[in-house]
Amino acid sequence: MSLDADFIVDRRRMRRKLTFWRVAAIVLIVLGIAGAAALTGNRNYGFGVRPYIARLTISGLIRGDQNRTEQLDRLARSNLARAVIVHVDSPGGTTAGSEQLFNALARVRE
Repeated sequence: MSLDADFIVDRRRMRRKLTFWRVAAIVLIVLGIAGAAALTGNRNYGFGVRPYIARLTISGLIRGDQNRTEQLDRLARSNLARAVIVHVDSPGGTTAGSEQLFNALARVRE
């Protein structure tokens, strides 16, 4: 009878050790995948550190918009923007707003 009890105790110890090493292996694999993703990931938020192509969408009526002009000026000062794609979906707008947009885009072009 004692042989059976020792056998059961040894099996439980072996099972605990095996479970520990399985969990440790899974944690190491997950950490390895996360580390590889962090090293090779392309995470550019806003104006990142790598060159990019800016895409600008203008929709609705074109009016004088100081915020849009400031963003275009910031884009013009950026050395990382290699190109700008402008998509205009507008039925028209005011003359002053259109001229303001044209001048801002001309500064970007320079």
